[in-house]
Amino acid sequence: MSDLIDARLTLRIPRGSQQDLREEARERLARVDAVERVEAFDVTGVRPGLNDLRVRAEATVVCGPGAETSLDVHLSQAVGIERVGRRDESER
Repeated sequence: MSDLIDARLTLRIPRGSQQDLREEARERLARVDAVERVEAFDVTGVRPGLNDLRVRAEATVVCGPGAETSLDVHLSQAVGIERVGRRDESER
């Protein structure tokens, strides 16, 4: 049985990407090994930097059994993902 996890993230997306900013950020999250798929993804803010854009987002991801406990570690070690936090039930 897979686990649904709600998270808040800050991602760094390089400027000049050929893709839409939202899609680039979503794909970056989907590349994390512990993530089976991204169910929902919303950009909540963008802050420009010199070479990249810092994207704040909220996402719902599906992880394999037992991956929930290590998801924070997997996400924080992924390239371009800076901050990770969980959303609780009251925030949905």
